[in-house]
Order: sequence, then structure tokens, then C-alpha cells
Amino acid sequence: MKKSEEGKLNGSSPKEVEDKTVKLPAFDFFKINFISFLVPLYICLGLFLVFEYCFINLFSIDPLIHFLILPSFLFLLYYSYLIILIEFTALWTRSWNKKSPPQQGVFARVLDDINSPEGKLIKYYHKRGFIIKYPMWLTSKSPFPWLINRTLRRIGHNKIGQNVIYYDSYVGLEFTDIGDNVFIYPSSGLSSHAVNTIFGKITMMEIKLGRNTTIYPGDIVGPNAITEDNNIIYPNTVLHKNWRGKSGNYYYQGSPGRPIDIQHKD
Repeated sequence: MKKSEEGKLNGSSPKEVEDKTVKLPAFDFFKINFISFLVPLYICLGLFLVFEYCFINLFSIDPLIHFLILPSFLFLLYYSYLIILIEFTALWTRSWNKKSPPQQGVFARVLDDINSPEGKLIKYYHKRGFIIKYPMWLTSKSPFPWLINRTLRRIGHNKIGQNVIYYDSYVGLEFTDIGDNVFIYPSSGLSSHAVNTIFGKITMMEIKLGRNTTIYPGDIVGPNAITEDNNIIYPNTVLHKNWRGKSGNYYYQGSPGRPIDIQHKD
């Protein structure tokens, strides 16, 4: 079907359809990634140069000792890079939050007027979601995967309890309240936002997972879904927007998640 026919079919002219295309500020996003990468890198490079200067010029350490210590120092420097990256991006995000504080609710998805209240909210929502992705990816692939939780706490204003374990899953980047000892299996996903229609409204609401909740592979948890303590969500289950379980039931499966009976055998 031709573009003009598509426009007529939907009751809109081709020009109107074209005007509704989502245009993301590519340069702005490139700048965010570029600066986030370089600032911690320069700080760590400075630490490395100070280390080398001290060993070579000030203390005149034997080269053999220098090369024996160097791998451990580089490993420590890598960890330092991640911490500095997290703290720098968190500082940047806090400056955005002063301009447009994160809010929960259902909002008009305004894409063409960034000066309106809804447009400003959506603008900084996209920026927050973008800036956290690089430290999230880097910490998840590093030898220090526990830094994922630090990233979510510091940058995404999430509440993450103790001993929360994310495997290779799609984490909730913001508005999540996760209790202690929650275990999230690979290929599951948490999303505290949902686009109701492409050019309609967007829902941003907190996800709450009670203590000792287990999210199995293939599970989807939507905005404002709440699990109670000790809930077990079996594979390929959907906890849709505003989902609630039933009091006294701990095991759920299906789309949407429904209580199931588990027979325990001796």
C-alpha cells in the first residue's frame, strides 16, 4: 500500500502522518554518552599517571616489583572507573531532577512541545533512561555485577534491598521498590513505564516486589504491579499494569498471573 493510501486509510494526510514521527535528539544523546565515558576515564588516567610517577621517579621501585603490582592496580582502576562513572552520572541526573522531578502517574506523551509541562517531563524521562544504560551495561558485564544495584539506587532513584540478584534480565531502570532476597532469573523483564498508545499517554508507576519474591524466566512485570512477600512467579507469566495477587496465595502463573495450587509430596 502506498504512503498516500495509508494516510487516507487512517483519516490523516501523509503530511500529518509524517509530522507525528518520533524524532529523538541524537546529538544530545551522543553528547551524554561521550561525556559520561570521558570524564571518569580522564580521572582514572590521572590516577594511573600519578601511580607511574610515584613508582618510577619518586620511589625508584625495582621494575620487577612494578610489573608485579601493575595488574592488580589496573584491576583496582577498572573498579574505580565504574564507581566514578556511577557517581558522575548520578550527579548529572540529580541536576535534571531539579529541573523536572521524576513523577508517577499517567501523562500525555507530548513529543513536539518540550516547553510544556508534559513535554518537559517526557524529555527528562528519556534522558534519565538513556544516561543509565551505559553504566548498567558496563557493570553487568564487569567482574563486579553487584554494582548493578548501586547503579539502580544512585542513578535511577530505585529502592533495592539487600541480596537482590539480577541475572541477565531487563531491569526496571526507575521507580522500582525491591525487597530483600529477591531473585530475578534471566530473560525476565521489569518495566515501570508503559506506552498506552504510540501517540497517546504514558504510564509511569512504581513496581513493588515483596521480600523473597522469585521472578522466573520469561516473566513480565508492568507498572504498579505489586507482589507480596514470598511470592513465586512461575515462567512466562505476565503481571500486567496494576496487577495484584490474592492474599494467602504465593504461587502464580499465566497471562495474566493467576494463583495456582502447588502439591507438596513427602
